[in-house]
Amino acid sequence: MAYDVWDGDDEAQAGRLVPLYILVNGRTSPRNTNLDLATQVIALPVDPSRLELEYREIIDRCARWISIAEIGAYLHRPLTITKVMVDVLLEQGYVRVGAPAQQKIADRRILETVLAGLERL
Repeated sequence: MAYDVWDGDDEAQAGRLVPLYILVNGRTSPRNTNLDLATQVIALPVDPSRLELEYREIIDRCARWISIAEIGAYLHRPLTITKVMVDVLLEQGYVRVGAPAQQKIADRRILETVLAGLERL
């Protein structure tokens, strides 16, 4: 007796065994309504080893500030799913959202140089 093998859509061809909607528990939108495609994301220094591969790929991509749209493009994922997956990682404390400008400047000399330049204006 021959067995039919389901080869599904392009996700199956890429080797994915779990459909993306399973990874996000069927959610179609993020709970955090402030997330949009331009939202910047950065990974926090936590161990992602217990996460599914798809989530670890996002964490790896977020070593530096990156937008949700860029994450989706680099990982070839639908933007809606990418936004929901980032929301899941945010809820679980694996990433932080914001903007690169929110980073604290640790070098006081840079601040003093900027202040001196402003005072010369």
